[in-house]
Amino acid sequence: MSRQNAIDLGFNNNDDNIFFADTTLRLTPQLVLSDAVTIRAQLNVFDNNIWGGSTTELLGGRNTVVNSSLSFSDRFRGAILTGPLAIDDPGFFDVRMLHADIVLPHNLGFVRVGRQPFDWGLGILANGGWDPYSDLGFVVDRFLYLKSFAAGSSSITFVLVSDIFTQGNSVVTGNGNGYDIAAAALIFNSPNVAGGNLTIGGYIFPYIHQDSFGSFPTSGTDPGVPPNAGAATSGVNLDHLLLYSGLIDYKTDLWRLVGEIQGAGGTISVAGLGDIDVAYSNIIWAARAEVYPGWPLKIVAAEFGWAKGDDLSSSKLEGGVIFFNPAFNIDNLLFKNMIPNIYQVESSVFNAYYARAWGTVKLIDELSFTPQVVVAFNEETSNPYPGVDSISTYMGTEVEGTLTWHMYPGVNLDLIGGIVFPGDSLDTLLEAQAANTLAANEVDSDGVRYNETPFTVQGRLMIFIDQFFK
Repeated sequence: MSRQNAIDLGFNNNDDNIFFADTTLRLTPQLVLSDAVTIRAQLNVFDNNIWGGSTTELLGGRNTVVNSSLSFSDRFRGAILTGPLAIDDPGFFDVRMLHADIVLPHNLGFVRVGRQPFDWGLGILANGGWDPYSDLGFVVDRFLYLKSFAAGSSSITFVLVSDIFTQGNSVVTGNGNGYDIAAAALIFNSPNVAGGNLTIGGYIFPYIHQDSFGSFPTSGTDPGVPPNAGAATSGVNLDHLLLYSGLIDYKTDLWRLVGEIQGAGGTISVAGLGDIDVAYSNIIWAARAEVYPGWPLKIVAAEFGWAKGDDLSSSKLEGGVIFFNPAFNIDNLLFKNMIPNIYQVESSVFNAYYARAWGTVKLIDELSFTPQVVVAFNEETSNPYPGVDSISTYMGTEVEGTLTWHMYPGVNLDLIGGIVFPGDSLDTLLEAQAANTLAANEVDSDGVRYNETPFTVQGRLMIFIDQFFK
């Protein structure tokens, strides 16, 4: 965009890069009351806060797209990082999880009650984001009952859950309260199938309802409100949704094959418009192959993933209702930051499919290097985005590398570099997103053109403080 348009949105000029630091202190205390009862919690102190901005200063100034003042809606890893005039709301303390784990007497099973992560399979949709390399994640207020039954040398596990969804991840998602009444999962595990461990599972949520399911980010320039807090948080309700999944996972000491599929269908109710069908073509899936060669190669892997997109001119939602969870780690730039900001959805893979290959090689005992290549494509190319009639299939290629230094037990330093070689379609989507942002903030566009090569350089310091209290 032009220099003046950039200034109107809070940048110094149209050549600004964003420099910032992202901090989270995550505590995971637990209280063991007895052999059968444990209370576990996960607390975020400084909840993924952003320090920085898009000025010439290292940590930014106040009137920037990313403020030096803290805002819970200015997130980085897989979430929205956009909108001018953030507010001084640090999101200082967040109880992510707090649940009681109870082993029932007389071998009756296991119960978990409280706010807890929802993890399943590879984690493309149901992903609690519990590990320190993830963000956001699927956390629900849940009653869970689990019971395993022996089947020879194998086992069959039955899981029954009932959930309440309480608000969304941020003001941008705008999700309201919801519930699913009851859902069930069945998991078969055999520890010795041709020398490997085989797991086959599936779950079904027959009925999910959620108020204020969708939001439409508008102006974020109103005094005292977070970016895009003008988003509608009512009037778009998930009337009912059926959600299902299938999983197969086979692993030996030398290799692993795993695949997961998620599908959904139902109805969304929009005030003033009536019901919109959510087609059962809303499907996402991923498959991965891993090989463990041994020193110095820790792992060599390849993965393919796919998320159905939507033609906005269609009368039904053919895709885009379910998408990859932002806590599912694919890369550090394209799907981690660019795609969520383009589509304004806290996500990872959205209206896209991709292939990626990576490996980790140990250079010395304390030092390892992980190169990766991701090739991405647009799934829906007709009317995929407001103001875009059509785009080409090829999205772009990302090349990145991560150098990991195990400095000390409990202290890891990652140095990450990545570059995206965009196709014409990615340029088009970025230009459309910029134009829509200008329009939403009542700024007259005087031309938007994107022809850059996005890159990122990151440092990630992880300190596991529990290692120092042993």
